[in-house]
Amino acid sequence: MSRNSALKSTRNSAPSSEQRSPAGEKTRPVWADLDKRERMSVVCRYFCQGYRLAKIAARISEEYSTDFSRESTYPMLMEAVRNGWIQYVPPLEQFLGDKIEKRYSWLREARVVHTSQFEDVAYYGAEMLITLLKNMRSSIKTTVHIGFAGGHAMRTLARALARLLRESEAELPEELVLHALVAGFDVFDPTTDPNSFFTLFQKHTPMGPEFKFVGLHAPTVVEADQYDSLRNLEGIKESFDQVDKLDIIVTSAAIWADEHSTFRKRMLKSPGCFDTLDKAGCIGDMLWLPLGPEGPLTVATRVRTMTLVELTELTTRIKAGKHVVLVLGPCAMCRKTKAQILRAILTSKDRLISHLVIDSLSAREILR
Repeated sequence: MSRNSALKSTRNSAPSSEQRSPAGEKTRPVWADLDKRERMSVVCRYFCQGYRLAKIAARISEEYSTDFSRESTYPMLMEAVRNGWIQYVPPLEQFLGDKIEKRYSWLREARVVHTSQFEDVAYYGAEMLITLLKNMRSSIKTTVHIGFAGGHAMRTLARALARLLRESEAELPEELVLHALVAGFDVFDPTTDPNSFFTLFQKHTPMGPEFKFVGLHAPTVVEADQYDSLRNLEGIKESFDQVDKLDIIVTSAAIWADEHSTFRKRMLKSPGCFDTLDKAGCIGDMLWLPLGPEGPLTVATRVRTMTLVELTELTTRIKAGKHVVLVLGPCAMCRKTKAQILRAILTSKDRLISHLVIDSLSAREILR
């Protein structure tokens, strides 16, 4: 009997929840034996192996003795995507990464992601943080302090890191203390406030690290002449007192010319501040502090952002063995690259970062 005839015979036989051998032993389940997620696992596996949807349906129909249609694959794949069970991970561009490390030899590590999307850069930024945590664990460090800047980019990275921490089977520090380095800017979108990132890290595996948090409950923007007095207020001073414990600072950056820049939009609301920074040659911001073509801008403005770490302090921290990780990809809104701000950071007379994760478009621009 041919294979097709045998299959037809099986389908036309009396209903059964399983296929059995002549001896009565169970061989393999039929489609009815699988629950919803088990069925999804079959569809997603074939999809990730490169099968077209029609071929997936044909294989399932043949292997599980059922009539499975091509249209039935769509809702399963969409649900898997919504839950993050299917993820596109682009390759690293090793050649560009090596060229950047050679040109800027003081960098401890540079990774270039072959992508034009920040979400991909964020994933590899989270991977780099996992690598740093593994290295710290191997040096018998049981508690690690990580500080987050704010914004949409950092929330995307924090979400990726939370997931990798739950999935990791590596030896990691026993305790992670997460710090908010800036106060939230956008009252209409509190998800850009690093304090809100902490909710992403509530779940962990029994073998994973315990989480502790150091928030920053302070005004986003303050009068410059009141900054020192405000940072010593009860409820804010406690956050500043914990800054010296930071092992890793993770941040992104934005270009001044991008209308989607959170820092730019905030300075536009403060009379005179935008013009002052613009005339001083501001080209962007990092940690919501202004940068010029040659490094941090120290020009005085009427108001300033409330941040726990100044850009001018980063060099000293790096020399002391701390890590400053810059995760930089195209603007999530308009997809503009950030090569201009990246070039300023890399050529600054002060070392502002120790580790770099960027997209391939920006890498090619700065290497021209």
